[in-house]
Amino acid sequence: MKRTDVTYGQLDKVLRSLGFTSRLVKGDPPARVYHHRDTDASFMLPPFPDDDRVMLHHLVTARVMLDEHGIADPSAFDAKLRKAG
Repeated sequence: MKRTDVTYGQLDKVLRSLGFTSRLVKGDPPARVYHHRDTDASFMLPPFPDDDRVMLHHLVTARVMLDEHGIADPSAFDAKLRKAG
């Protein structure tokens, strides 16, 4: 699996700055659920440690969700990720 230069902690910080909340769902497998109250956008990611590098397909999932719901366009999202680093 291809990893990015972004950590899960950085991604979490940016998503929260854009209005997402996060909760851990215990189960098999466990998941971190992100929800944006204003748009009702939501998606799940595995609960990896904050210092792990984000898998590319997880970053794409977040980027597409933000773009589809008008929360942030991909270039603005990428800029926020660079600043979070």
